[in-house]
Amino acid sequence: MIVRVLTANVQLNKSGQLHELMRRQLPLLRSYDGLVYVKLARRMEGQTEQIVLIEEWQDAQALYAWTGPDVAVARLLPGSAELIDHVSITHYEALDIEVSEEVAEIVRHADPSSG
Repeated sequence: MIVRVLTANVQLNKSGQLHELMRRQLPLLRSYDGLVYVKLARRMEGQTEQIVLIEEWQDAQALYAWTGPDVAVARLLPGSAELIDHVSITHYEALDIEVSEEVAEIVRHADPSSG
């Protein structure tokens, strides 16, 4: 399993618009085979809100079906990117199950610090 975490920082005055767009994206995301879990959450930090989208994918094929060839690029509905000050995507291999070499390879390549 692959856990994909998208973190986005947005100014509070734009957060309502981004909530709406992200909520509209959830049914599309859930329509993909291989998605095991998805959660959209937020936290406030002063005048900034941090939004996190946590996805769990069955395997690499399912993840690539959603992201396309570059897993490091955020897949967002039109209009979302313009509202966001900063976005990051991090991939993790699930440790609560046995991980295939294919999944481990994706996590290694998506994380530039892993060498």
